[in-house]
Amino acid sequence: MPENPPRKLTSQLLADDPEMHDLVREFVGGLPAQLGALADAIRQSNWEQLRLLAHRLKGACGSYGYPDLSSGAAHIEAAFAQADADAMQRALDELKSLAAAAEAGLA
Repeated sequence: MPENPPRKLTSQLLADDPEMHDLVREFVGGLPAQLGALADAIRQSNWEQLRLLAHRLKGACGSYGYPDLSSGAAHIEAAFAQADADAMQRALDELKSLAAAAEAGLA
């Protein structure tokens, strides 16, 4: 994951099909809730929920044209596999920054 996340992320899906803007906007608008659910799973040590949410988010981010976000979710999965709570939290913080950049990219 990059040390300094970009200020703006643009969906690669929109480069291919600008008519998908509303769908991508809806996805990006839902990211804070998804990241909140990940944070809750980490806080509650609900590892099965964390694994499931991170995996789903990884796939969804890729499908909506955000490979950086997908990579961030993969980092949470990897940290989970290594039982590294600190790395999970760092990856979640990075995902929050990337989600903000995705929101800025839609403006």
